Amino acid sequence: MSEVLGITDDNHVLETFMTKIVTNLKYWGRCEPVISRTLQFLNDLSVGYILLKKLVKIDAVKFMLKNHTSEHFPFLGISDSYSLSDFRCRTTFYTALTRLLMVDLGEDEDEFENFMLPLTVSFETVLQIFNNNFKQEDVKRMLIGLARDLRGIAFALNTKTSYAMLFDWMYPTYLPVLQKAIERWYGEPACTTPILKLMAELMQNRSQRLNFDVSSPNGILLFREASKMICTYGNQILSLGSLSKDQIYPMKLKGISICYSALKSALCGNYVSFGVFKLYGDNHFDNVLQAFVKMLLSVSHSDLLQYRKLSQSYYPLLECLTQDHMSFITNLEPPVLLYVLTSISEGLTTLDTIVSSSCCTSLDYIVTYLFKHIAKEGKKPLRSREATQAGQRLLHFMQQNPDVLQQQEIKQEAFEMMSVLMNTIVFEDCRNQWSVSRPLLGLILLNEKYFSELRASLINSQSLRKQEVLAQCFRNLMEGVEQNLSIKNRDRFTQNLSVFRRDVAEALRSDGNTELCNLDMMS
Repeated sequence: MSEVLGITDDNHVLETFMTKIVTNLKYWGRCEPVISRTLQFLNDLSVGYILLKKLVKIDAVKFMLKNHTSEHFPFLGISDSYSLSDFRCRTTFYTALTRLLMVDLGEDEDEFENFMLPLTVSFETVLQIFNNNFKQEDVKRMLIGLARDLRGIAFALNTKTSYAMLFDWMYPTYLPVLQKAIERWYGEPACTTPILKLMAELMQNRSQRLNFDVSSPNGILLFREASKMICTYGNQILSLGSLSKDQIYPMKLKGISICYSALKSALCGNYVSFGVFKLYGDNHFDNVLQAFVKMLLSVSHSDLLQYRKLSQSYYPLLECLTQDHMSFITNLEPPVLLYVLTSISEGLTTLDTIVSSSCCTSLDYIVTYLFKHIAKEGKKPLRSREATQAGQRLLHFMQQNPDVLQQQEIKQEAFEMMSVLMNTIVFEDCRNQWSVSRPLLGLILLNEKYFSELRASLINSQSLRKQEVLAQCFRNLMEGVEQNLSIKNRDRFTQNLSVFRRDVAEALRSDGNTELCNLDMMS
């Protein structure tokens, strides 16, 4: 570059890059490949802080920060000549632009308002058109663009102060506009997907950015808005009825997966005290949980595992619910609880470690809850407790429905998940052995008789020479393990399980003629 362009220092190189980027964005707005690659380059440049400090001093960057409108950058327009899919690049543009803004922003609210001015004008236009009820197609395209712009901005705002500025800008004026768009165009994924993704991004407590001041209700207000949107979308999308195989994911399942991701972020974000809702008679929390159930029951178990994005949003959400909201799980209607438990069972054997680990953790929380409740059965509390009543409901369900938690059909006893986990440990390449070990101990302690049958099944399936070796392996597995689920006891079992897996593998292949079996007692 020094020979051809006469560039001699790094600042000059950056100036050349940024001038070319601005030129591409101004004059190649109708060429999506050029815009896409240019914005990706801009995004790469905006990642490092040291580089950002140099970039913000360049005139081309200052120009972009003050003039990010369709007048200067045509790809930000809403013309029919642009495909709705081309709007995706706007998220990348605003992510990079907001990182540049953040370098010197600090707590300057006026500077932030000036930066947001083009989006403010667009939202005010949308409000006016909504109220007058005309040019709906233009409104839809404008909202799609705004949702993608705001998602890029929200993604880049990783500090408490900057996020608070964005929230104050959006609430209470503009978030209801997005809610109205979901109500009106729920059957058009090109519109609903960007808006739902924006809400999911807003719910992310990345870098503790949502830890509002103790006197601020913003965490609860944000959750209420998310609850409204998820409930609206969930109720409306179910009205579409049955969809063909090629339509079900883009029209329905993709939106459901985004809703689940948003709800999971809210439940695990640690910025909302959910007990407040019940205390003050606010039904937004209960409503969103009911919407979760309705959407879940409209999805088949096969679809849950077939579509990766759906499974990777549903199972981590279920993990959050079983960890902190077991009262909700225990109050589910029997068919719903049956569906949830079956989904856990089927997810245990998937090759996706995110899904299988979440299933193991969810099962562990449920088993631990049951074990602790049963342990308290012999004690007589001084007063009736809601938690005890909830435990009795779950225990009663398990006793009335022994046909739960088997991986093929709902034909096996509740604790036969033990066989699934034991098969995973003994016969498969278990990549999440620690996760598998946690619920396995609880299942063994809850149903030692069934564990004895599994042990006998495996031992008797082998030759006489191997039977004593395997029997010793099982004795070693439970050596030093007590009848409780304390962390110390769990860790001891996990250590024993590692040795057990290794010793069993060596025993089964010791004669070079291993016949792999499984522990399905009912096959």
